[in-house]
Amino acid sequence: MPKTTKTRILINIIMTLLLLISLVAVAVAVFLYLAPTFGAKPSGESLSKIENSKQTRNGKFVNSVETVLSTRKPEDSMGLTTYIFPAKDKNPTTPLPSVKFEKDQFESGDFVWFGHSTVMFRSDKLTVMSDPVFNRASPIPIGGKPFAMQATPSIDQLPRIDVVIISHDHYDHLDHLAIRELASLVDLFLVPLGIQDHLLRWGVPATNIIELDWYETHTVADTIFTLTPARHFSGRGITNRNSTLWGSWVIQSSNTSVFFSGDSGYFDGFKTIGNLFGPFDIAFIENGAYDKQWSQIHMQPEEAVQAAMDIDAKMLFPIHWGKFDLAKHPWKEPIERVVQIAEEKNMPIAASVIGQIFQLDSIPLEAWWESE
Repeated sequence: MPKTTKTRILINIIMTLLLLISLVAVAVAVFLYLAPTFGAKPSGESLSKIENSKQTRNGKFVNSVETVLSTRKPEDSMGLTTYIFPAKDKNPTTPLPSVKFEKDQFESGDFVWFGHSTVMFRSDKLTVMSDPVFNRASPIPIGGKPFAMQATPSIDQLPRIDVVIISHDHYDHLDHLAIRELASLVDLFLVPLGIQDHLLRWGVPATNIIELDWYETHTVADTIFTLTPARHFSGRGITNRNSTLWGSWVIQSSNTSVFFSGDSGYFDGFKTIGNLFGPFDIAFIENGAYDKQWSQIHMQPEEAVQAAMDIDAKMLFPIHWGKFDLAKHPWKEPIERVVQIAEEKNMPIAASVIGQIFQLDSIPLEAWWESE
């Protein structure tokens, strides 16, 4: 074959590869820009509030204490083999025990956990839900799939909801498909600064959204909702990290006081929250999807118990486990560890089956995870 012919073939191959790479790059860019799951940038009045927030620095939100996302040392393994070749106990091998939620049986004083960080409870006047996630904890149909359950919770099982609180905009806490379905079922969404535009893009009317900064409050009926600090971060895309605020929630009614941690590394802010708002009848505190290399943005079980003690909680209910595979540890390690530590520290602890309705005077602690 003549040299010029070989050169021409090589050039054609290179040009074809460059064209394919360009097409893939354009497709990815279009997806990142147009796919609704990525939400929207803060704008208008929301952007103005962000610019005036004490929690921002150079246009980005920051934690109240110095925080790094990864504490991994150069000599530490990234643990990729754990994900590629998971241990047999990393994920459940059979559908998890769970019960079908019956909204007709959901009454005043009732609580229910739908897995991970989705909790719902009813006071005398309000039904409140936290971080409703009923689909994948991922922007694409790869990864983030919920564990199989005997009775998988679904939005069509839910009653009308007065208030939904959101802790931050990560995919395992803000499910855009769920928000779209809930838009006509929820009267009010209370969210940290910057998250409003996500919800607007997904069909929630502006009149049904209220954004709060840390320590700002909003009252519905006789219930006071306060957004309190957490030690974490935010972002749904490649370039918008920390463009929205994150936080925990204090919910106080005339007869019940509830704390919801969202995601947080351990910090002195829990003691401050306890001093300002405690005691709490029950605290839903993250205890799962942790790693020593994320030690400043997620708590280990020992820290979850300490956080419950710091805020002066009468009862700890561990959340952020039991629904998704988001870390290297075995799926039921978080609950096994936290139960043992809570008993050692004399911290009352609760753990219900997903979908099970319970009340504060009949807190469940059934080791249902041992049956898997």
